[in-house]
Parts: sequence; structure tokens; C-alpha cells
Amino acid sequence: MTEKKFTDLPARIKTHIESVLRETSETVNEEATERYARAWLDKYELFQSQIHAVGMEIVEKLAISDKRAAILLTYSGSLVSFGTAKPDTRALEYASIKFRADVPDFITAKGVTIKNEIKQDSIAEFTDCPLKQSSEIYRIAVCPEGTSETEQDLRVREATIFLTNGFIKINRTVTDIQERNVEQFTSKAIVSFISKKHGLTQVATKAILDDYLSTIESGVLLGERVAVGKLGTLFLKARSARQARVMKNLVTGEDILVPAKDACLVPKFSLSKTLKEKAALVDTAIIANGQSDEDEDDND
Repeated sequence: MTEKKFTDLPARIKTHIESVLRETSETVNEEATERYARAWLDKYELFQSQIHAVGMEIVEKLAISDKRAAILLTYSGSLVSFGTAKPDTRALEYASIKFRADVPDFITAKGVTIKNEIKQDSIAEFTDCPLKQSSEIYRIAVCPEGTSETEQDLRVREATIFLTNGFIKINRTVTDIQERNVEQFTSKAIVSFISKKHGLTQVATKAILDDYLSTIESGVLLGERVAVGKLGTLFLKARSARQARVMKNLVTGEDILVPAKDACLVPKFSLSKTLKEKAALVDTAIIANGQSDEDEDDND
């Protein structure tokens, strides 16, 4: 028998789930509330995992005088991220990740001031920002004291992008987005996500990404080892000529001739140490259709 989740959730989260169900014309019954409760808990587990992975920690409050960057998770499942104070104002990003939306609603601003001490179960207020206040805060994540400003901003930006996309993926398990054949990580979806996040047109965003990829391709074809961000390095590697050979067809047992191949250059991708380390920390439960070791390509 499946363990019930909804009744053990904090009251604010239960109220939010029931409100979502009413807004989407779904019947507020046990099956529906359990489905959304499991999704909310999956989001929180993902939040905890990612915060740990990027070396951040959970705190109960953040004073106005605390200059550290932070990520706020609200009871409604939205994310508010802000950078380090420079000197007293910050860059802010808000992502409202609705259950029924393919791409979150984003608000971004610079020169934002935090009006009040940020505390769990309270509302954060901001000035000089389109977002005047958050909804009630469930968790606050910050970098440890002593972390450089540059590193803090990098960790917050990385974690926010991961969590935003992770929350969208979880939403797809409880809504009809999947049935509408909306794919999350196609080129079109990525362009849509980035354009909305940065306030650009999709045409401009696609042009930038196309130029970026074409520049990488050009470098590789010109014989360079090209770093592809944090993912790794793309390059050409010489492959020696191969003689023709006879092999057995494993199904029929018949001999088959594998033709000879001339020496040539082939593209290779060397995964970065950072990506490998992060992959080792991923909870296999969040990967619905992970490949086994036997399916793995030799990319090193």
C-alpha cells in the first residue's frame, strides 16, 4: 500500500496544492492531492540535493547586513535568487514555476534592495524591483561564510538554473504537459527558456546559440581543442585505417564482411572532471530512463 504524503505536509503547502487544484478545475480528492503532494516533496528533495551539491547550506534567517548570495524556496514552489550585495544592492531573479506552464514566469532586476530580515515562514520584501515581495518562505540557502563573492554568485546561478529545470520536469509528472507533446530539452524549448529568462526575443536567442555552436564547430574542424563550458572539451582524433574483416552475425550465425575503412579524423568529446563528479552525486531516482553502463558511449 502506497504511503500517504498529503496529510503530513505543512498546512501552507496543503493550502497551496488545494488552491492549484481548484484553479485548474481538477477535483480536490485524495488521488489528486496525493499526486501533487508527491511532486512537491520531489521538488524539495531535489532542492536539498542541489544545495548540497553546489556547497550551499540551509539557514533559518538572513540579516539585512548579511551580504551573501542566497536562494529562497517558497511554500508555493517558486524560487527567488539574489546575488551578493555590491555594495548594498543585488541582482535578483524570480521564477514562478507553475504546474501548468511549459516555461516559468521570470522577473529579473539589478540594483535591488532587501527591505527586511529574511526568515523562514515570513515574506521577503524588496525595493527597486518589479517583485515587491515573495510569498512565504519555506527554506533559505546560502554559501558558507568566507566563500568569495564570485564563487557565491556562480553557485547560486548554477543551482537556480538546475532547480528551475528540475521543477519543470517534476511538474510534467502531474499535469497534461506531457500529453501535449511538449519536450523540455529540445533546441526549441531551450531557446524559449533562455529567451524568457533573459528578456530576449526567441529569434535573437536562437541566433546567439547558433553562432556559439558554429564557432565551436569551426574550432574543432580547424584542429583545435575547444572547451564547451563546464561540460568538457571537443576535439578531433586520428583513427587508423581498418582492414576488411569477417565477423559472425550473432543472430543468424552467418559470416558477414565488414568493409575496410581509410584512416580519418573523428570527433571526440572528453567530459570534464566537474561534470563527472556531479553525475556521480545524482540520485538515480530522478532519472526516469537512465542508460546502463553497457549503453555508455566511449567519450573519453
